[in-house]
Amino acid sequence: MKIIKTSFILFFLSSLAYSQTDSIKSDTTYWEKGAVLNLNFSQVDLTNWNGGGKSSISIGGLTNFNANYTKGKNVWDNRLDMAYGLLRQGESEAPFVKTDDNIILTSRYSRQLKKRMFLSAIVDFRTQFDEGLNDESVVISRFMAPGFLLANIGVTYKYKKLFTATLSPLSSKSTFVMDDSLSTAGAYGVEAGENFRFQGGINFSSSFQKDIWENVNLSTNLNLFADYEKLGNVDVNWETALNFKINKFLSASYSTQFIYDDDIKSKEIIVNDATGESRNVAGVQFKSVMNIGLNIKI
Repeated sequence: MKIIKTSFILFFLSSLAYSQTDSIKSDTTYWEKGAVLNLNFSQVDLTNWNGGGKSSISIGGLTNFNANYTKGKNVWDNRLDMAYGLLRQGESEAPFVKTDDNIILTSRYSRQLKKRMFLSAIVDFRTQFDEGLNDESVVISRFMAPGFLLANIGVTYKYKKLFTATLSPLSSKSTFVMDDSLSTAGAYGVEAGENFRFQGGINFSSSFQKDIWENVNLSTNLNLFADYEKLGNVDVNWETALNFKINKFLSASYSTQFIYDDDIKSKEIIVNDATGESRNVAGVQFKSVMNIGLNIKI
C-alpha cells in the first residue's frame, strides 16, 4: 500500500511541477507546449442501508503533456500520457485495488520530403507505475515488467493536424521484464530467466483527432507490429478517446483500449476434456475508462 501511495503522490507532484514550469514564456516561437490534468474522486458511505450495497471510495487521474517543435522542414513531436486510479469497496480495512495504470512516452522526429510526406523516426515507450494482481491476488505485472520500447524509421503521410499514418519497414520491439518471478516464468514472451527480448519487424501506426461536435473531441491511435520471423502474428494496440468539455473547470472523458499480443498468454483453454488438461494462449485485452472531474488545461 505504501508503494501505491508513493506512486500516486509522485504522479501528481510531477503534474503540478510541469504546470508551474510550463507557464514560463519561452524565448522562441518554434515550440508549442501544453498540459491537461484531470482529477476525479467519488465516495459512497452506507450505514444500515436497507437497499444494500457497499461503501466505496474511488480516486483517479490522468494527465497529458505535449511539447512540439516546428521549424522549416523539421518537426519534432513529444507526448507523455500518465494515468492512475484506485478503488476501495467495503469498510476501511478493505484494500485499495488498482483500476487504471499506465505511462506512455512517444517522440517523433520528421523531415518533410513533400507537402504531406515526411521521413520519420519514432520512439514509443510504455510501462506502468505499480504492481498488478489477477483475481487470485497473484502479481502479474510491475513497473518495467513489462516495459515495451518501439523504435521505428519510416515514411509518414500527414494531413493537417487531423490524420497521420506511418509505415516503418525498419522497426524494432524491445520487451523488458525486470521482475525475477515473472522473468523465471517466461512472461510476456521473454525466455525463462531472461529480462529482455528484442524483435525486428515492420510497423504501421496511424492517428486521427478531430472536434466532432462543439466541446467534444475524438482521438484514436492504432499501432500494428509484426515480427519478421512471424509475419502472420500481428500485435495490435488500438486506443480511442472521447473528451467532453462541460465548462471551464469540469470535463469528462471515455476511453477504450484494445490489445492483442501473441506473446502475452493471458487466456486459459481446455485442450483435453477427459483429463482437464489446459494451456494458456494469447487473448484479447480490452479496457474502458470513464472519468468525470476537475480539468486543468495549460
